[in-house]
Amino acid sequence: MKIFIISVMLVLSSWQVQAKAVATPCVNVYFDRSQEPNYWMGKTYATLLQNILGHFPKYQQIVSPIEMYKKGDIETCHASFYIGSYFNNQIPADFLQDFTATKKRVAWLGYSIWQLGANFEEIFGYKYSHLTTLNREKLDSTGRPSYFKNVLYKGEVFFKYGDWSKTDRSIFLAPFEQAALLATDTKKSQILAHAEHNVTKEILPYALQAKNHFYVADVPFSFMHEADRYFVFADLLFDILDEKPRHNGKYALVRIEDVHPLMPLGELYKTMNVLKNEKVPIHISLIPIYFDPLHRGETDPQGEFITMDRKVPFMNFIEEVKRDQAFFIWHGVTHQYNAQKNPHDGVSGSDFEFFDAVNNRPIAEDSVKYVVDRLEDGFYTLQKTGITPQMWLTPHYQASPLDYIIFANVFTWNVGRVIYYNHSVKGFSTPNENKDVQFLSALTNGYNLRTEYFKNLEVVYESERWSGQMFPYEIYGDVHGQRLIPENLGNSQPFVNAHVVVPRSKEEIIIDAKRNLVLRDVWASFFYHPFLLTTYEDGGRGEFPGDPAELEYILREIKKLGYKFISLEEFLKTNTKSKRPEPVYKEQNP
Repeated sequence: MKIFIISVMLVLSSWQVQAKAVATPCVNVYFDRSQEPNYWMGKTYATLLQNILGHFPKYQQIVSPIEMYKKGDIETCHASFYIGSYFNNQIPADFLQDFTATKKRVAWLGYSIWQLGANFEEIFGYKYSHLTTLNREKLDSTGRPSYFKNVLYKGEVFFKYGDWSKTDRSIFLAPFEQAALLATDTKKSQILAHAEHNVTKEILPYALQAKNHFYVADVPFSFMHEADRYFVFADLLFDILDEKPRHNGKYALVRIEDVHPLMPLGELYKTMNVLKNEKVPIHISLIPIYFDPLHRGETDPQGEFITMDRKVPFMNFIEEVKRDQAFFIWHGVTHQYNAQKNPHDGVSGSDFEFFDAVNNRPIAEDSVKYVVDRLEDGFYTLQKTGITPQMWLTPHYQASPLDYIIFANVFTWNVGRVIYYNHSVKGFSTPNENKDVQFLSALTNGYNLRTEYFKNLEVVYESERWSGQMFPYEIYGDVHGQRLIPENLGNSQPFVNAHVVVPRSKEEIIIDAKRNLVLRDVWASFFYHPFLLTTYEDGGRGEFPGDPAELEYILREIKKLGYKFISLEEFLKTNTKSKRPEPVYKEQNP
């Protein structure tokens, strides 16, 4: 089961100066450092933009504070982005002049557009009026304050997050500010997306294009969720970069989650039968070692630690799905942490493995040796069962930057969402892939190669804050170097519990899949737990034990929308694009 927390506490990613030649083509990413010594969100937003730009791997990313801008820098790259996240930050006059005059492709996100003065109106045919606010007098139908919540794009409605703080009901969390623009000459630009007030229904421009100039009225990375305007921006990247879609169709993917040696076989077989009957490729998120040190799930003390090869009935199931061409995703070694609650019950599939969820930080033992040793244990078990995993899925999507860097290098692809920290990396870079350190075969000296390869890797944290990011399409290199298969639809969640922050229905999954049809290269990617075939009283969605109706509904409705469920094995064979070039980071002393 996954936990993906919507958070305004956005965080930074790896930040280091790299003195290397600028490759072509490239994109500039400019962010606000500001004069405030503890301001960190500017770099955070740059990181999240870098990650989503990883869908376009031919571009080298040149990342720097806007305060470092030098005359003519815009002209060095195919496209440039400026993320205005700090209110009225002091922007160099040279940038304002170059942004106005350039014939290169340029995009401005968020604040400070008023510093362009009359030039903004000259470019776009709109002038800045004010920033929108939260209205606590006009409430929506649920009693929440109103704001420009909806983003209208290509006939669909995306929307911004908005809800009361979990700890203080007087605080309403929402990205309610955006620039309100007044039209003066609508012939100069086109509106790519509109913002709509969720009570008054007033309409404002949200995204504008005037030839090579683009403007987005807020920074679309905060409070990210499955129906967010962030996905609109992800699609606008094709226009900003003048890129064509990579795919001819719409991909769909379902993975069967948290499969371990003690999972009830009846649930597994019934789930597989649904996939086979619906002619949907089988993808299994596999936990090779079951551990229940606190005896919460397995009452037999002798059964607290079980490798999958020791469970003959489970291995019979594995051999059967192998014959059905199942694709196995390695989903942690034990998917839990030590002999303790982290934070739930210590049982495999329930707790975090590479993250201290109790204290909201990386685990105390986090190191190259710890991670490599742990992976070796899991790989040994998988090899004994004849499985060589081609893809990794981080338990609950949460780990440290050091862990993610290792995962990026020992696996060709990873799947899911990711959290990002403010950190710097020392003693390590990955300009090229090294297949000798990947878990693609049982090399006799694989452990030594991996240990040697990562021996100088060091991560220095600059903040305790972290942020999660999801993706609408595949990424050919995030800031950790991971190639990522997206998961953008979440999963069925019957009710709130220790794991689940917000329930999610099968109808919501389909609504989001339909909404996303207007996006380019988008996937309909979700995961499903076999226990959901049980009744509601037992934590599932079934009308009776073994009821497959919900899973059948989701699969059939996604297919009706025009998505095609694909095989990841086939996808990997036909998508061998290299990772994007290593970014170049420019920095100045605070």
